[in-house]
Amino acid sequence: MKQIEFDKAVWRPTNPHDRFCRRTIFNPLYAPDFLRSYGDAVLLKFVDLDQLQAAPTTHLTAELREVIADAALTTRLLNTQSLAEVLLHFEHKSRPSLMAVVQLLLEAAMSLQFRWTLSGRLESNCDLPIPLMVVVYNGNEDWEGEIWFQDLFPNLPEELRPFVPQFRVFFINLRHFKYGNLPGRPETRASVESLMRATDGTFIAHLPGVFTHIAEADLEECLRLDLAQSVSSYCTLTTPVTSKQIINAISTVFRGKECFNMIETIKNEIFLEGFASGEVRGEARGEARGKLAGKAERDLEIARNMKQNGYSVKDIADLTDLSYAEIARLN
Repeated sequence: MKQIEFDKAVWRPTNPHDRFCRRTIFNPLYAPDFLRSYGDAVLLKFVDLDQLQAAPTTHLTAELREVIADAALTTRLLNTQSLAEVLLHFEHKSRPSLMAVVQLLLEAAMSLQFRWTLSGRLESNCDLPIPLMVVVYNGNEDWEGEIWFQDLFPNLPEELRPFVPQFRVFFINLRHFKYGNLPGRPETRASVESLMRATDGTFIAHLPGVFTHIAEADLEECLRLDLAQSVSSYCTLTTPVTSKQIINAISTVFRGKECFNMIETIKNEIFLEGFASGEVRGEARGEARGKLAGKAERDLEIARNMKQNGYSVKDIADLTDLSYAEIARLN
């Protein structure tokens, strides 16, 4: 499936906003509906969104991955005779920054070089991959208007402009959209509302509404659970929140076995990412999670957090493999 291929093909960033975008709106499974609902009409006219796939990033070093664009997807032109590949480069920004153009340009240049080298056509005449660049902005500051590369050089003399590269970036400003009237499928609305709520500080108060979008999504159960996991993880990393608040939000929307499966699926995320943590502490908890050795230690950590948050021994036992006696001995 596209989700699995995407996870294997690309690197996951440490910034929680970028990580969430890669798992949702920049994921080839969800990107087509996001771009149709929020993207530019020119993009929709010429790019085949139904054929989006993750572009490989094996040519990027660890250092470069921290500064280049957040994601890259590949597809073809729509309704043309050309077989040229189209490379869509995505960058999410939480504050206005024209340096996003530099990040996108760097990723595009390295991707072009990688494609040429891989095909062995450095000296041959062939259709080159067409780089298109997309900035998705979701922040509290105003950032309006078009984005052009030459905007980086306000003191550029007119006579020199023909000699300096110039291109326009597709700009999606989520500030233009309002809660209650978000376009797109339920899964798209869940992702976009999560980004917007994390920015304006209303995430946890409206988390049941986000989960309602997920419940309404026409997705396979595994994908719905994965999306809920992504939202829960994003919430713990960006919002002061307790584990009980997240579970209460899940219980408000989901019932019975589906509710239990939802909690079971996301328990590692919501108990180990860090509560009331903010980005820095959340990432530290994420690193600590990676050092836990095996399921037994994970269950102990989960049980401690649940016990500290007032859960009963029975509830803890239902969500872990620990016995009542083991739970009672936990400090």
